Amino acid sequence: MTDTPAGLGPGGSELWSSIADEYDLDPAQRVQLLEACRAKDRLDKLDALLRGDVDSWARLTHRLQTDDYELKIDAALTQANATANLMKQLLAALRLPDPKTGKRPQYRGARGAQAPSVPGGKATVTALEKFRQASGG
Repeated sequence: MTDTPAGLGPGGSELWSSIADEYDLDPAQRVQLLEACRAKDRLDKLDALLRGDVDSWARLTHRLQTDDYELKIDAALTQANATANLMKQLLAALRLPDPKTGKRPQYRGARGAQAPSVPGGKATVTALEKFRQASGG
């Protein structure tokens, strides 16, 4: 059993326990899990804000120069969506094994101009690169 880090709320603590007690995490995975738990706590607060008092995320303001009123809407919903995406990415990055099969998700390295590689392995040569080498191009 791994001690729950201080400062986590109920949702974050529950997420921590459900993963940290089940899996043997390395230090990098513990950091990722902690950030996912913090994101869970933020999501819980944002959800309560969005479901609760409308004055917490929207307000009616009077423009002093005119008799007009303006509805100002807070960015809570946008933040909730961004935080949910962050939490999903952090949890996926843990690459925890499937409880039924015990298999880990496939490793997906960085994409782009970098040479493709596998952790602990050497760079692979693509079919296109082999063709270019064979044709002298």
